[in-house]
Amino acid sequence: MRLNLRILPSLIMDFRMPNSKHLALVHKFIQTCKNSNNFMRVMGSATPIEVDEDRVKVEFVVDELMTNPHSTLHGGCTATLIDIATTAACLIKRGQPGVSVDLHVSYLAAAQKGETVVLDSVVTKMGKSLAFTKVIFTV
Repeated sequence: MRLNLRILPSLIMDFRMPNSKHLALVHKFIQTCKNSNNFMRVMGSATPIEVDEDRVKVEFVVDELMTNPHSTLHGGCTATLIDIATTAACLIKRGQPGVSVDLHVSYLAAAQKGETVVLDSVVTKMGKSLAFTKVIFTV
C-alpha cells in the first residue's frame, strides 16, 4: 500500500511519544484517510478505542459503500481495512509506514450493513525491513 506522504510527515516525526499521544496521532491518521482521494478513505469512519506502542484497536460501522450485493462487508474491503489498520500499528511501533508484502485473511463470519466492527491490529514482530502483524476482526 502506498501512502500519501505529503500529508503524513508531521505524523511520522511525532510517533515515538507516550501512549496518550499515540491516540491523538491515530486520530490524525484516520482523518488523513478520511480526507484522502484514494482507497484509504474507507478507514475514515473508524474510531480509535485503544492504542499503545504495538497495538491499534479501532471500531467502525459497516456502511453501504463497504458492502457487497448481499449487504455484508465486502471481502476486498475487509482486506483493505486490515491493511490500513496494520499500517497504523506499524506507524506507532516504528514511526513510519510500510507496504504489505503478504496478506492472508480467513473469513469466518459476515458483518452486516449497520453492524459495528472492531479491528484489533497488533505488531507481533518488527525487524529491520519486515514487520509481522495480526488483526482480530470482531463483529
